[in-house]
Amino acid sequence: MLLSGYHPATVLRHVLTALILASLIAGCSTTPTRPPETVSPVQQQAQALEAVGDYAGAARLYQSAASQATAGKEQQTLQLLAADSLIRAEDFTAARQLLNEMPATLSSSELQQHYTVNLAALALAEQHPAEALALLEQIPAGGTYAADVHRLLAEAYLQEFRYFQSARERVLLDPLLSDPAVQLENQLAIWETLNRLTDVELQQLRTTPPPDPLSGWMELVELSRLYLQQPDALAEVIPHWQQRYPGHPASQAFIPQLLEGMALAGQPPAQIALLLPLHGTLAEAAAAIRDGILAAYYDTPDTTIQPRLQLYDTGDSTETALAAYQQAALDGAQFVIGPLRKEAVQALAMQPQLAVPVLALNQLEDPVLNNPSLYQFGLAPEDEAREAARLAWREGYSRSIALLPESDWGERVYTAFADEWQRLGGVILDTRRYDDSKTDHGKIISDLLKLDSSQARHQQLSRQLGVAFEFEPRRREDVDFFFLLASPNQARLIRPQLSFYRATTIPVYATSRVYSGQPNAAQDADMNGIIFCDMPWMLDQDTNWQHLQQAIRDFWPLDASRYARLYALGIDAYRLVPYLGRGYGGMFGAYRGVTGNLTLTSQGLISRSLHCAEFRQGVPVLLEQSSHDESLNPEAVIQ
Repeated sequence: MLLSGYHPATVLRHVLTALILASLIAGCSTTPTRPPETVSPVQQQAQALEAVGDYAGAARLYQSAASQATAGKEQQTLQLLAADSLIRAEDFTAARQLLNEMPATLSSSELQQHYTVNLAALALAEQHPAEALALLEQIPAGGTYAADVHRLLAEAYLQEFRYFQSARERVLLDPLLSDPAVQLENQLAIWETLNRLTDVELQQLRTTPPPDPLSGWMELVELSRLYLQQPDALAEVIPHWQQRYPGHPASQAFIPQLLEGMALAGQPPAQIALLLPLHGTLAEAAAAIRDGILAAYYDTPDTTIQPRLQLYDTGDSTETALAAYQQAALDGAQFVIGPLRKEAVQALAMQPQLAVPVLALNQLEDPVLNNPSLYQFGLAPEDEAREAARLAWREGYSRSIALLPESDWGERVYTAFADEWQRLGGVILDTRRYDDSKTDHGKIISDLLKLDSSQARHQQLSRQLGVAFEFEPRRREDVDFFFLLASPNQARLIRPQLSFYRATTIPVYATSRVYSGQPNAAQDADMNGIIFCDMPWMLDQDTNWQHLQQAIRDFWPLDASRYARLYALGIDAYRLVPYLGRGYGGMFGAYRGVTGNLTLTSQGLISRSLHCAEFRQGVPVLLEQSSHDESLNPEAVIQ
């Protein structure tokens, strides 16, 4: 295998990508590309406005011309061009209104395709990928709008977190692009999307031999992960890759940009300040994060680039946290990791200006508190709830019921699940809350499964017939899966109760809260069948960070299990620093960390994609990619 035969300490399994093309102007990935045709004076004027970013002005020109045009093909063409420009202007309401006013059947099949492409673009803009996919199925392959169909399919699959399919569509799109800058941007999208796959997925899905272009991209991603901190070594092996994939589109402009970007990135600042509470209720958690940072620090392959670390006590108040930050800046810190308390993070976010960029170790719910020098990274359980929703959706489920504790935590995490599930198109049929101080939740579970309704129907029928007869209550049959929020102790109680109330066959999805972090087959046998999502650090075996886990167990044996996730947070926090706040727009495509596959939002939030597992015989077993997923079909790979 490509990734065999190297020492794990030589690689950080993550990839910085967007810095490669930071100078490119981002295009609207959901906007149709107009077919080549004779350009009218109106189109010339509109295109001139679009060239300077005045899409709304272009739309007004088209709409004015359409109002004066003869009904039929000419008018419909102008209306569709106006809709194009409105989509580019992100005036989706006006675009949809314009399309709704057009006749259901247009003057030509080409116009009908243009109309459908616009509807799909709007569906994607409104985060409805399933609707977009259904629309795009109506357009014949290889027609005038082939490039648009591939791009929109790629975006739809990306919104559904089907990364392999998304990359495949962009590989098909690549030869249809004539503008070198747009082609390079598309290649970056291929790169970023494939970087969201795990190492195992990259190896399993690369089923077609060279010179298949998609396989070439996947192998290039593997090579770049292997030599991430060794750009010179990568440059030496690239010619061998090019011999295997002659004429591969990445060889033209992308690879030179990749090598240049890798040479520039990954160099840590000379001095890093750690802002952590050394006393109080968070002191033990802060110590674990600090020790995780130290573990990553001493795991650096090249000791000549190790920065100076300096620790500052943030205390128990926002005032002492701000004072610690200001002192770190005065002491010459070039980057700050911390603080940990949410109130301290909020205080920094509200500062009009931060002299030194910050990677905070917590996240704020308020998107308004967005400081361009503040990055927010934490182990938010909301990430796990969203991941559970995506996993259930990929499995083909659409209807859920939910059970959560009566607590602020339960409501917050459930809301994240519900928002993501409904965004994907799922439906929550019913929800119940339980008292986590109790052990018997039978009444709530029975009610949630509508067993009481079944019993009531039996009693009514017995009264009407005047006859007593044997009866077995039946649960509701309209449920695809059960979303559960529970601690390990509660999950061990609730799972058997679900079985008792005839819900054995309903899949149960949860967050990592159900897992103590230590495999215990005897204690967790009652949780068999529960599926949950957690960080790779907790679930992956035979990984390139086992040496780090062993080092932590050796140095901190009493805390290694209890604070395992916090050690992982410290490791990723330290390893992220070189890729933030260095003038690259603060963006990376997919960083393969021990806490998950990390991406950076435009608000400076670092979100995590996680790995998922199922309790089998009392221990969590990593889930393989769903067998119904077409991405596992070798025939789906580009020939």
